[in-house]
Formats: sequence, structure tokens, C-alpha cells
Amino acid sequence: MRMKGVTLVRQWQHMIAFIILIAGFSMVPSAYAGGGMLSGGESLYNSDLGFSAGNAVWDSTRQKVPSACKRRNASLVQGYEYGYSYFYTVYANVTFAHRSCGQINNRNALPTVSGRSTGIGDFEIGMRARLNHANTAAWEATMLIPGGYDGNSPSALGRGALGLSLGLKFASDSGLSKKSSWAWKLGSKFTYYFATKGNSITSFGQVSYAFTETNFEQTGDFLSLRVNNNFAMANNGIQQQLFFNQAQSSLTNSDSTSLSLGYSHAFGNGWSTNARVGKALFGRSAPIDYSAGWGLSYRWED
Repeated sequence: MRMKGVTLVRQWQHMIAFIILIAGFSMVPSAYAGGGMLSGGESLYNSDLGFSAGNAVWDSTRQKVPSACKRRNASLVQGYEYGYSYFYTVYANVTFAHRSCGQINNRNALPTVSGRSTGIGDFEIGMRARLNHANTAAWEATMLIPGGYDGNSPSALGRGALGLSLGLKFASDSGLSKKSSWAWKLGSKFTYYFATKGNSITSFGQVSYAFTETNFEQTGDFLSLRVNNNFAMANNGIQQQLFFNQAQSSLTNSDSTSLSLGYSHAFGNGWSTNARVGKALFGRSAPIDYSAGWGLSYRWED
């Protein structure tokens, strides 16, 4: 009976991985204009398939060193947003992921190297609100609900702790009447994790150039260059920064800065799509990964 159960679990794991790979070929991350606000009664579905891979890490002195194993990761994010009113947008998303390679540090044993996990990661539920009457500034609050955590896995799919985050987003005017073909947006978010999991600050800055008439949201074609930064703070010397494969040195404070290039296209009927490629530029106690993504979003009115 036990062998039969193990076989069944493995079959489900393989099926999930297959769904991730197949479904993602038609899915791309949504590209928000402004602060990412929706109008009252407007809905947005978005899906994002991402891949990352690497064979090296930056150690605690920012030196490049080989990884204990090769990282080969994939994730599929499914999200839904709803414009509760003109001033408030609520949202939720869940991540399906596959992680291969990793390292964890057990205080009572030697580090465990290499691992593989496939399944559901953490859940996010949040609210976004306008800071002005234009779509150029917003704040957001998010609750992260634990999922997919295994303390004995070197490639766990979640943190295993409840998290709360607060963030701000700012952007240039995204209206069709704007005179410039250029647009920008930036944001930052602080996340606090309970149960001694450490905290993090994530920030981004993005500049976009339009090739056709666009509001950088649901019309036109535009190219975007984006810089992402993540700073993770250890709690009592232990930083379980899961969702990227663990290196022993990353159990302390870590940071990483990456660059990505993306292209977005809107079909004019509510559907829009985006593709991107990226590379980690520099960091400390962090992986040196190449990344790629593809996704799809659809918006509609009640």
C-alpha cells in the first residue's frame, strides 16, 4: 500500500509539472500602468510563467563561486484582481512551482545539498488604494499565507510563515493623450515574516518606450527595461529565503540586483501579453541566475 501511495504522489507531481510547462506557453505577466489600479467593477485575470537557471552564486563577500548543484526552476502564478471601487482594488494570487537544487543548514546536522520540489507555494491576498485622483500613485497591503513549505527540503516552495507587506507605487501619466512616447514607474515593498523567518525589502524601477499609441496598459506595443532589487534581513542569524534555491551563505543577510528586458503587446479586446528575459547583475549571498518569462492577462467590466 505504501509503494502504491508513493507512486500516486509521484504521478501527481509529474502531472503538475506537465501542466506548468504546457499552460505557460500561452501566458505572460500583466504589465500595469500607473499604480496598478482598476476602475470600479473592472476585473483582471493574469497569469505568469517564469523560468530561472544558474550554476553559480555570490558568496557573503560578493565573490562568484560555483553552486553546490545546478538550479533549474519554473513557476506559474495565477492571479485575479477586482476594482471594488474607484479608490480600491483587491487582489489574490497563488503560485505553482518546481524547484530543483538547493541547500539548507540544519544546526544539528551537516548542510543538506540538492533537492527537488513541485507543488503549490505561498498564497497572497491584498488591497491597493489610490493616493491621488490620477493613476500615478498607490499604496498596497498584502497578507502572505504559508503554503508548500517543508523544513527538511532544500528546495521548499514557501517560507512556512505568515507574512505582511506594505508597499508604494509611483508612475508617470499613462493616458493616451500623453505627449511623450516614454513612461516610467517605480515602487518598493517591505515584508515582515512571523516565526523568525526574517524580513525583506523589494524595490523596482522601470522605463518604457512605446512603438504605437498606447497607455502602457491595455493598448499598443511598448518595450520596457526594468531593474529589480531585493534585500533580505536575517533574523537571529537565520534567513530562510526560500523560492530561490538556498546556498549556505544566504542564511545571513543577502541582497541581489537584476536587470530584465520585456516587450508588451495588447490585442485591443481586453487581452494583453508580455515576454521578458533577465539576468542577475550583482549581489551578496545570492544566486547568479538567468531568467525568462511569458504571460497573458485579460480585463473586463461587470
